[in-house]
Amino acid sequence: MFEEEKALVVEEVTAGYNGNIVLKDISFEMLHPSILVIMGPNGAGKTTLLKTIIGLLRPYKGRIFVFGHNAWENLSKIRKLISYVPQRERVSESVPLRVRDIVLLGRMAKKGPLSIPSRVDIKATKEALKKALVPREFWDKKFSELSGGLQQKVLIARALVTEPKILLLDEPFSAVDAPSQREIIELLARLRSKGVSSVIVTHDINPLVEYTDYVLLLNRRVIAFGKPEEVLTGENLSKAYGISVKVLAHKGVCYAIIGDYHA
Repeated sequence: MFEEEKALVVEEVTAGYNGNIVLKDISFEMLHPSILVIMGPNGAGKTTLLKTIIGLLRPYKGRIFVFGHNAWENLSKIRKLISYVPQRERVSESVPLRVRDIVLLGRMAKKGPLSIPSRVDIKATKEALKKALVPREFWDKKFSELSGGLQQKVLIARALVTEPKILLLDEPFSAVDAPSQREIIELLARLRSKGVSSVIVTHDINPLVEYTDYVLLLNRRVIAFGKPEEVLTGENLSKAYGISVKVLAHKGVCYAIIGDYHA
């Protein structure tokens, strides 16, 4: 068992771009290791929250602590503890990089621009790909030639290569087939058992609700935060999305029926 500690503490955070407020007074705490799912309609500020947590965006007010470290006072430390998996469509496919190069670049980026890969770096790259369930025969393939599911696994491997304690994943299941989606969810559950927490932005919680420890329902403000059965109520979801939402319970697990409206 892991000693109970807080992976994330977000205190009254207000953030945005060029003076325009996107998030206001966001507060929540997340124990380690656990899986947090962030839901909300388009424009709710989900990606903005991820960028603020990792230090790509400075909040207008409020504080963020990562394993007790104040994020903006310890940015270099925080970026060793957290890895970010962006939306797949934001990763350029015009550069003909191979799978192993994509992952190795994730490691070298944290070592410095003039660093030369060592044997340790190469070994870590192979281990990360194996951990992310990328078969050996794909290591030399071009990233652009892979299926959506394999591309997502490669991006997760790139995040894992630095051995983070928290993964931030932005829409990891977008355009991923059902079998690959299931594999990724089970991978994140295994990582949790080995001491890696995950923060996942998704428009559909149903495939991973059984593995979810916390749900943050967001629409510029915190609509609700807590365990899935506490947060996934028709009332809370309707407040977040502005439409009537049905919630079905099956064997103690809540499933939200939101239709095609992305969260």
